[in-house]
Amino acid sequence: MRRFAALLAALALALLCAGGFAMPMARAEEAPQPTLPPLRHILDISFSVSPAELVEPGEATLTFTITNASEYDAENVYISSSDGLHTEPLGQIEAGGSRVFSRAHDVTEAELENGRITYVFSHDGVAGDPDTVNYSVDCPIERAIARAEVEFTRQFSARYARPGDVVTITYRARNTGNVPIENLRVDDAPGEYAGRADRLEVGASRLFTNRVTIDDAVVSAPRLRYTVPAEGGEEYEATLSEARILLADEQLTATLTLDRETARVGETVTATLTIMSLVNVAFHDVAVYDESYGGLIADSLEMGAGTQTLTLECEYPVRGDASYQLRVRALSSSGATIETLTEPVSLRALPAADGADISLYAEAVYPQIAAAGDAPVDVYIVNEGGESARDAVLVETATGAELHTFSFLAGQFTTHRRVYVPVSQTGEYAFSLRYTGAAGLARTAESLPVRIEIARGGQPLDAEESAPFSGQSVKLSEDPTFLFMLGGAAVALVALAAALLITSRKQRRRQKEKMAQLRRQRQEELGKTNRFTPVRAAQRKAEKPKGEKDGQP
Repeated sequence: MRRFAALLAALALALLCAGGFAMPMARAEEAPQPTLPPLRHILDISFSVSPAELVEPGEATLTFTITNASEYDAENVYISSSDGLHTEPLGQIEAGGSRVFSRAHDVTEAELENGRITYVFSHDGVAGDPDTVNYSVDCPIERAIARAEVEFTRQFSARYARPGDVVTITYRARNTGNVPIENLRVDDAPGEYAGRADRLEVGASRLFTNRVTIDDAVVSAPRLRYTVPAEGGEEYEATLSEARILLADEQLTATLTLDRETARVGETVTATLTIMSLVNVAFHDVAVYDESYGGLIADSLEMGAGTQTLTLECEYPVRGDASYQLRVRALSSSGATIETLTEPVSLRALPAADGADISLYAEAVYPQIAAAGDAPVDVYIVNEGGESARDAVLVETATGAELHTFSFLAGQFTTHRRVYVPVSQTGEYAFSLRYTGAAGLARTAESLPVRIEIARGGQPLDAEESAPFSGQSVKLSEDPTFLFMLGGAAVALVALAAALLITSRKQRRRQKEKMAQLRRQRQEELGKTNRFTPVRAAQRKAEKPKGEKDGQP
């Protein structure tokens, strides 16, 4: 019985202990575990719209770049239009990945009015978030002003042809505006050509081909006409200048050029004549005539069969403004006389040299400066002429600011001047010099531009460099260095004044003592050397008082 009771007691104690240990564990299991807040928006979406503006509703291309910069995968990514009518799946975008997606979009009138195209992106929730995550993206679109522009060009398959040859003329119309054009018509005289096209979209091109059989010289002067629906059907026109297709059986071309466009009176210019045979035909008795001033320049020249070039040079003295033109005459192998005339070339005459010949050069002292300010620039004025220039003014070209004036600039001498240019941003700066030559002619010399950059690590501009001779006031009281120097100078001046005062007093004291000593010495010397002084003293002592009698007190 006792054993049974003891067994029951032990069993109860074991159950009690087991329950005591089990209850805290149960409570620990039931306590809620902390969780991280759900991560919802994990995508970065950028976009571009092409074209960025439309005159009227039309098609635009939208390009989206979708980047997942998080550590979670984006599942079941979709893109939808704002009305929800057009939805496309994009699938999964892995963590750290990106996706580029493009689609064509028909821009509506309402979207043009609102100035934006709205798309919605979505994907499943992440990090325990059961909700779908949505992204709204607004792509700007602007309404443009209608601009009808057409690029109209022409190309020949040959510019020289034999009789009976076929030459192809190709016309090209390209819509460079921002609205479609319609009812295109190309007309050209050769072959009475007329080309047609119904419509030409923005950025599109259309070729028109005209095949011409050559019987004689052909003149092409095409005209393009078209209408613009966006402007109520208004008609526009584009034309090209005349161009010729020449018969190439017996043709010469002649070109005249000058070695320069301007020259001074008294100088000489060189004219170069180039004669070219275009086909397999020989020419002889080639003569060159001066059409402007008369006279035969050359004759009896020969040009063999085949394409060949003949070059001649002639010199003209400059007496003033002039125009030069030459005529070429030759006999072909068939006995026909061929003539051609060069295009006139012009020469502008400058006054004769006045003795002053100035060149201007500029060099930045500091090509890079640390901050905006007045940057120093070295300007060199080189007068290579034998005479001086006067009344010269140095000017900064961009602003026209006068930097310095010179009464005269000596001949065969280089003048250096450092000027200061206000630099507010990185850029190029050029200079010009207006002066009067020895003959009283106003002339100008210009320098090449110098570049000055404002960059980190550039040269700092101190007060003397940034504002020399500017006349601007400087608040010295705000400069601690100046105040320290001023205080030191004041102390030094006070000390110097005190020293001078002490020294002056000592000198006056010494001078007084010296004068007193000299007076004493003189008195002593006077007492020793004057023999009358003791006699007078003895007589004064021997004299009796008045009224005193002998024997009376």
